Amino acid sequence: MKIALDRRFPLLNTGREKTLFILMCAIFSFFFIYTFVPFNFNTWYDMDRMSLLNIIIAFSLSAGLTLVFTQFCLRKWFHLNVFSCGQYFLWFIGEIMFLSVITTFIDWLLNNHPAISVDYYLLTFKYTLLIAIIPYVLGLLILFAAQQYQLASSLSMKIKANVSSLEALPIEDEKGKLILSLQPQNILFFKSEDNYVDVYYLIGNTVKRELIRTTLKKIEEKCQHHDLIRIHRSYTINARNISTSKKTVKGYILQFDHIPELEIPVSASHQKQFEQYLSNQAQSIHPIID
Repeated sequence: MKIALDRRFPLLNTGREKTLFILMCAIFSFFFIYTFVPFNFNTWYDMDRMSLLNIIIAFSLSAGLTLVFTQFCLRKWFHLNVFSCGQYFLWFIGEIMFLSVITTFIDWLLNNHPAISVDYYLLTFKYTLLIAIIPYVLGLLILFAAQQYQLASSLSMKIKANVSSLEALPIEDEKGKLILSLQPQNILFFKSEDNYVDVYYLIGNTVKRELIRTTLKKIEEKCQHHDLIRIHRSYTINARNISTSKKTVKGYILQFDHIPELEIPVSASHQKQFEQYLSNQAQSIHPIID
């Protein structure tokens, strides 16, 4: 039990999740009360003076604004960015108690100012809890399902990327004849040489070179992989195998461990594409958290 209570509560940690949760609770509460009129609460008020719809709107709106205050303001003031499951359970009880105070005040305004007592508040707390528990649980379940769906989608994309990285890429000549079949991780770069392309690749730790009569454009059409990027009119490289990327006044200079004496420039026309690749790689390693 202690392990479960100490486990990190995975929901309501971002502004987007909090906003969706509040909207779901407020909207669901409105339609639930309007449809089922729980506890025959319509008999509690002078319906000649007020309409049922206005009463329900008053309670639903006050509940929504209360959750906005607790989720966005109170949590920020008390630096409660992340809860454990046990802490969130206590927070939930406190939130319902605070919501009951607001509900009591709204009821007091609408019901000709009855006398306020502990029993009066406890009765309001009971009704508030019984009505709020359904949208609370439903909202959390929907957020949890959406979170799991995003996680599954992310894992699926990573698996597909890993599978695709294991698939050999065909290197064909200008007539479509297969000359080489290379694993993406073994490709260093392609260099255009007039009507030919020099293919630099690895076998073990040894650099191999194959001159093929074709063009870089045709190579790129056949060898589509997220790490293969054009960085120059004459070069398409495997960015995964870059050992050094040095920024100079003229642009980037790239080097490979296996050919340390070779320096490949990134041309001005391809610099933004290369910088975008670097940015995407940095975000995949250190994702932005709301």
